Amino acid sequence: MSEKKQLSSGAILLGLVLIVAGTLALLDNMDIFSFDFNLGDWWPLILIALGVVHLWNNRNIFDFSGLFLILLGLVFLLAELDVVRWGDIWRWWPAVLILLGISIVFKRSPVPLPGSARPAPASGEDSVRVSNILAGTDRRINSREFKGGDIANVLGGTEIDLLEAKLAPGDWLLSVSSVLGGVEIRVPREWRLEIQPTAMLGSVDDRTRQNPDATGGKLIIKASALLGEVEIKN
Repeated sequence: MSEKKQLSSGAILLGLVLIVAGTLALLDNMDIFSFDFNLGDWWPLILIALGVVHLWNNRNIFDFSGLFLILLGLVFLLAELDVVRWGDIWRWWPAVLILLGISIVFKRSPVPLPGSARPAPASGEDSVRVSNILAGTDRRINSREFKGGDIANVLGGTEIDLLEAKLAPGDWLLSVSSVLGGVEIRVPREWRLEIQPTAMLGSVDDRTRQNPDATGGKLIIKASALLGEVEIKN
């Protein structure tokens, strides 16, 4: 089944911000419309917009990656506006620890952004192919012969529900990468799993409880996280 790609609300928001910022800068550069302030001072708003989009796509107000981008944008904006000196930016590093602590505390009980919930459509595809950049994807798969696939997630949020699927005979690979984003995968308890994690300033969490007597095919999940998170659970 072919995948239908749709822009998430977060990506649309970012696109609108970039269109407005680019239009204003172009008008100013062409002397069509002059501004009393330097538009170049406001470039950190892009980082803030990226952070908001990330929170929206992951549907979690306390997501570390999104909060980090927003903090970074705010600090740079204050420096550009001469509210703080560039040399004093290093003083803000303890705020990163605070954000990390908040994200850990609320990791098990995420607080969704109002209106960010998205229904997951059912799909009978035998393999999953997801490529998210500043977007969000929910997929519920009920294939009778699931054969793995590939998930690439950058500054986005991905949820894959395999609870209604059946694994095809043999060994199958599901490659998952998350950069500044979050991926959640739900698998049936009766599946045989082999999880190969790689994390750098991120986490790959195996929260599954497998049936030791399970037989049949095996799903190998090769998961990597860079400033992001991959969670596998039943």
